[in-house]
Amino acid sequence: MIPRNILFLVLILIVSSCQSEKAVHLKTVLEQKERVAFNIMLGKNGPNEQKLKCLIAGDFKCAQQAITKEEQAFDKIISEINTLETGDIKYGNELKLATGKYYKAVKEFEVFDRLIIAQQQISQNKTNTEKIRDAAIRQQGQLSRDKLKMRKIINKKEQVLAEVRKQFNLLNRLH
Repeated sequence: MIPRNILFLVLILIVSSCQSEKAVHLKTVLEQKERVAFNIMLGKNGPNEQKLKCLIAGDFKCAQQAITKEEQAFDKIISEINTLETGDIKYGNELKLATGKYYKAVKEFEVFDRLIIAQQQISQNKTNTEKIRDAAIRQQGQLSRDKLKMRKIINKKEQVLAEVRKQFNLLNRLH
C-alpha cells in the first residue's frame, strides 16, 4: 500500500501539471493573436498596407474600406480574447484583460485614421474653397497631435501588458 503523503504529493503534481497545461495553452493562444495583429498592421497585403496603397493612389474610399477591414480584424481578435477561459490559471484573467485592453487601444489608434483621411480628402478637393482646405489642413495637424497622445496611451498599456505577462510567466513557471 502507498503511504497517504505520497498519494497526496502525486495528486498535487497531477493538478499542478494540468494547470500548467492550461497556462501554456493560454499563452500560446495569446501569442497567436499577437501574430495575427502583427500581420494586420505590418503584413504583406494586410489591411494596413492596403490602406497605404490606397492613400498613395489618392483613393480615399478604398483607404476607408481598408480601415474597416482592419477594424473588423481587431474586433475579431478582441472578441476571441474575451471568450478565452482562464478558470484556475494563475494570473490568467489579468493577462486576458490586459491583452484585451491593449488590442482595443491599438484598434482605436488604427481606426483613428478615418478622421485624418476625411480631412485629407477635404484638403485635397479642389472644388472646396481655399479657406475650407486650410481649415482641413489645420484639423489634420490637430488630429495628428491627438494620435500622438493615443500612441502614448498604447505605450502605457503595452508596459502594463509586459508586466502582467512577466508575472503570469513567473507564477505559472513559463519562459
